[in-house]
Amino acid sequence: MPNYRRIIFLDEENTRLSPLTAALFKKKMRQAGVEGLGVSSRGRVVLFPEPVNQKIGEVAKMEYHIDLSSYTAREITETDFSAQTLVLTMDNATKVKTYEQFSSAANVFTLKEFLGSSGDLKLPLGGTVEEYKTVMDIVSGLLDNLVRKLFADEE
Repeated sequence: MPNYRRIIFLDEENTRLSPLTAALFKKKMRQAGVEGLGVSSRGRVVLFPEPVNQKIGEVAKMEYHIDLSSYTAREITETDFSAQTLVLTMDNATKVKTYEQFSSAANVFTLKEFLGSSGDLKLPLGGTVEEYKTVMDIVSGLLDNLVRKLFADEE
């Protein structure tokens, strides 16, 4: 496996899944006692620096004890891509659009694809906090697998 120095979790607006996924992945890395990987999140289309979705903020705080209240969305740029950067999208459409939009796009996979599975991770539009939590529980399990995959040699 390539030696990544940075990981970016990418979704469309950077206000829903990607900010909490990045924050939760950082927490899981700390809990596993591993370090050395820069972790951030970005959106493919960010028109202005808006805060995270209110329901994601609630799930972050209630379920994962993560405070995203000061987070603001950031757009991915050409300079974010490199041979040492892994970009994990939440769904295949975002992955495809990223390759179409950025000439420097490299190492872009869906989170499930990178872990040897398939399928999209999507929040139900207009869904309840409980529905958001259910999706994040799935993401949390995937992130446990990601920590194991990326840091298997260090354990």
